[in-house]
Amino acid sequence: MRFLRLVLLPLTLLSGFAVHAQAEDKSEPVPAVKSGFAPMSNPFFSGAIELRGTMGSDKIRMHIQPKPEDRDSVEGSYVVAGGKRNNGKQILLAGEVSKNKLSMEESEDGVDVSGQWDGELKDNVIRGVWQSDDGKVSKEFVLELLPPSKTRKVKASSAK
Repeated sequence: MRFLRLVLLPLTLLSGFAVHAQAEDKSEPVPAVKSGFAPMSNPFFSGAIELRGTMGSDKIRMHIQPKPEDRDSVEGSYVVAGGKRNNGKQILLAGEVSKNKLSMEESEDGVDVSGQWDGELKDNVIRGVWQSDDGKVSKEFVLELLPPSKTRKVKASSAK
């Protein structure tokens, strides 16, 4: 349920802001946004990053980026190597950054929370504990930042 709040609350707030903005006088200029992401208090999380590491004995690859609308909030996904979990499909992530602390919820189906990530950043490595939503399973994780040359490249679609 917390995952839904992380996703739906900002969307609800933004839709209300858009309706309010349309009702106001359109003659005033709107300030330009320099970045597609909200500003982050920790520069490590200020752009899209790729991480690789382990969660227990499983090897994982994770992508995290700032949420466009929320300061100090992140979203992303990860995959467990070999399809050991969720049949190799991406598991969604949403959470917050507070200084060097990272706290995220995950969802295997995009609706229900399936786990919780709580970690701390130190020297380009995030270490912490993952716990299943029911609290019955917990695993330590270690995620290292991949150098930019090893991150996946996302191609922008060309406008016609």
